[in-house]
Amino acid sequence: MSAPTSIVATSDSVGLTYVNGRELTIFGSETVQNSIRQFAKYGKITFSKEQYFKSTRYCFCFFKPVVKLQELYNLGDEVLILCCSNALENFKSRTKDFLDYLLGTNAEYKNRLDKVTCFLLDDNENIQEIISEDRKNYPDTRLIVPFSYNELKSGLSEEMLLNKLRTFLYERDLFGMASPLISDNLFFGRDRTNYISELYGKYRQGEQGGVFGLRRIGKTSILNQLKQRVIQDNGVAVYFDMSMLHHQRWNSLLHHVVEMVQQEYKNSEYGEGAQLPPCFELPSSSSRYNEARAPISFEEDIRDLYFAFGEKRILLIFDEIEQIGFATSATDHWRNGNDALFFWQAIRAVFQKNQQMFCFVIAGVNPKCIEIAKINESDNPIFNMLNPLYVNLFDLFDVKDMVSNIGGHIGLQFDEEIFTKLVDDYGGHPFLTRKVCSIINAEVLKNGEARPYKVSKYEYDRQKESFQSGLEDVIKQILGVLVDYYPEEYEILKTLAVNGSDEFRRKLVYGDSSVPHLMGYCLIKKDKNDYFFRIKSVETYLKNIYKYERNLNSLSDKWAQISVRRNAIEIELRNLIYAQLKTKYGRKAKEKLVEIVETIAKQDKKQISRVGNAATLEKAMEELYFIQLKTIIKKDWKTYEAIFTDLSKFEFYMDRINECRADAHAKDLDEEDMSMIRFAFKFFEENLEIT
Repeated sequence: MSAPTSIVATSDSVGLTYVNGRELTIFGSETVQNSIRQFAKYGKITFSKEQYFKSTRYCFCFFKPVVKLQELYNLGDEVLILCCSNALENFKSRTKDFLDYLLGTNAEYKNRLDKVTCFLLDDNENIQEIISEDRKNYPDTRLIVPFSYNELKSGLSEEMLLNKLRTFLYERDLFGMASPLISDNLFFGRDRTNYISELYGKYRQGEQGGVFGLRRIGKTSILNQLKQRVIQDNGVAVYFDMSMLHHQRWNSLLHHVVEMVQQEYKNSEYGEGAQLPPCFELPSSSSRYNEARAPISFEEDIRDLYFAFGEKRILLIFDEIEQIGFATSATDHWRNGNDALFFWQAIRAVFQKNQQMFCFVIAGVNPKCIEIAKINESDNPIFNMLNPLYVNLFDLFDVKDMVSNIGGHIGLQFDEEIFTKLVDDYGGHPFLTRKVCSIINAEVLKNGEARPYKVSKYEYDRQKESFQSGLEDVIKQILGVLVDYYPEEYEILKTLAVNGSDEFRRKLVYGDSSVPHLMGYCLIKKDKNDYFFRIKSVETYLKNIYKYERNLNSLSDKWAQISVRRNAIEIELRNLIYAQLKTKYGRKAKEKLVEIVETIAKQDKKQISRVGNAATLEKAMEELYFIQLKTIIKKDWKTYEAIFTDLSKFEFYMDRINECRADAHAKDLDEEDMSMIRFAFKFFEENLEIT
């Protein structure tokens, strides 16, 4: 990759700053000071300090890189240089926490320093390998550019600096991160910040909160940032992923909640955050949480924790709430039993008596858990207990901010028009947008383009089809929660995609919450009396996979669809039989086929002759009638049983499809006919994996 001829600007933009007429003092050992001075050739050292964190001494400086460096790597006005030692021992346990403190939680520095990129200097010769391994395990971690003191002894050349920056910035796909964000270094969206503030305000007031929205829209990242906000302000917050806990019964889950609060804050090192006294210990007897005593024990333990924290309110964050929801959980005692009833009865009862001690936030796809009035004929304890907060899609400003910011750190720039295209095509869904940019980044990397690289609007348009195919698994995952937990909402969404707004409106039932939910997810919008998709790629996906479920009114349309589907199935059946014959009989496959045809077409000498005279097996297969394919498979059913499973269904559906012949196209088809034919087509399309 080509490098700029020079990054060094005028002498007044490099070196050490002067304070009251004197050169800035650099803290640390002589080795540290000499290493920092190497960076002073490529910018200004504007600040230096020595500080203890978790019993470890660190020196750090602020580095104001020359303009050319800022432009090449999208660096902020000032960048942190952290000097430490024993990286192998301390990096995960202390140094990363100190980086988060300096670049995130420390109000004095957080608006001054680049929050994404920093330099790390260490006396460990393997510091580069340590950082490389860490970023594989924690892809959302900050962009750390490592140097050992030893490699800086002989100086920091421009080539060394640029190579190191390219290695640790340009060769990492920041767009490809799939895990929820823990730190705020890549947290975008103006509304997201407002959500955190609103939820934090509810926590301060002792009120409940709820966050809802599509999968992959950023709910868990918001919850992580909320937790950090509470901790930074000396509060107590614990996150629970219900997808990991729904196998527990309601009483053991209550016990688990208080145990996790104790475990997370027992001898914890949250900087200035809340801590439990070293001597504090909840009663350990699990019998306290039998079904009869669980609510009482929960109240006792919450009260003890509250006072042990110095009367600090405890925030319980319950994510993936569908997993312990009545009628939605994958586990029977939550879905059909009374576990949801008893769990929330205990939570509500303790909260009503002790509002100052704790509150909770729930998060999921939709707020059904607070909308149903009854659980097995009993009143739902959290019915209408909170106002649901839906997570919005990004607007144009947020998409541009996210894409240009992340892209800048890995050497990608985008034509201005691309930001509008991203919003139009992917609706401002942050994960879908990042996924598309990740595909673009992979293409640039594959082509070996020099960076910084400018992505043109024409390049975007050329790759648009590959974007859609690359997003299919993600969209399937996003919609999967509707399929699993809210199938009625999925079906009506499918109707809008396949048959349009008129049919969509006809299916609406008065009082149904599906439409408000779908609008809350930002999947659809209403304009006057019509409904539309907000995310085109989702609409395209549904249209593609349900293309044969579109309502057909004219006879010609019905027969056209039948012809396409029948031909596709016939081709796949021929290919399947061909492959099995070649596998079992090798060079004698054609002879075996002729033998089979002779046994099933004794009266049709012309047919046997055509098959036998064909030059190759491929040509012989082309001479078979559709119904003969059925007989060939039936005669060797053991070979094909693993594919079709049910012989009676196979025969029945083959006969139905065989009736759909060109010479029958004058026949009208009523809804019952079409329904049966579609069942037959679906049987073969699913088993033959025809898309």
